[in-house]
This record gives sequence, structure tokens and C-alpha cells, in this order.
Amino acid sequence: MNDWNKFKERGFVVKETGPVYYTEDMDATIAWFTKTLGWYCEIDERNEEGQGTYGCAFDLPREFESLHIAPFTGLHFLYGEPKGGTVAFMKVQGIEKLHAHVINSGWEKVNLNDTADFETKLCQIETIDGYILQFFE
Repeated sequence: MNDWNKFKERGFVVKETGPVYYTEDMDATIAWFTKTLGWYCEIDERNEEGQGTYGCAFDLPREFESLHIAPFTGLHFLYGEPKGGTVAFMKVQGIEKLHAHVINSGWEKVNLNDTADFETKLCQIETIDGYILQFFE
């Protein structure tokens, strides 16, 4: 009950999360997400040199995201040096189809495993910038 009181006093709830993905070549990163994952991407801001400084990748068409009928499930792209490591851990439906889509795109840095720890399947994809995207089902 103490947790409930603390929650009520706090007065807010997190509705979405948006992982941040740093890249020094947003155009190449967006091309990779589009081809390899089939995601929908856009660059919203560019600097004076024309480099992307802010963009997003969505697993659904942008029109659906704009309607706010579901929480944001994409990534935010920012200009900067890639940090490496896992950038997102995402639950999906159809993990075998995700894996096949990546393989069929020609990208080889992907694996699909059964994991005893979670009693589920895990698909790990290394991105063009050296990050790891982890999907589970």
C-alpha cells in the first residue's frame, strides 16, 4: 500500500519511451533501417552542412504514429558519435518473420536464439553503426 501512496503522490505516468540512437551519417542510417528492417524513417532537421541532426525511425507508417493510437515504438536519431552497445530491447510479434526479413535484405549481422532465461526467442541485430537491436517474443 505504501507504493500505491507514493505513486499517487508522484502524480505522473510514463506513456512512451524513445531510445536515442547516435549516428554521424543519418542518411546512411535511415537507408539501413528502411532496407534492413523495413521501417519508416525521416530526417526532421539538418545542419548548415546538410547533415541530419534529428530524425526518427518508426515500425509503423508515420501516419499511424501521428494519430497517437499506440505508444511510440521507434527510435530517435541524433547527430553524434555512435556509442555502441544495446540501444533498444523491443517486444515483437512475428520474430521469425523479422529474422527472415533481415536475412532477405542481405544483412548478415543477425542471429535468432531460444533463450532459457526468458523462455522466449531473441533476435539480435547489429546495425550499420555498430549498435545492437534486441527483439524478443
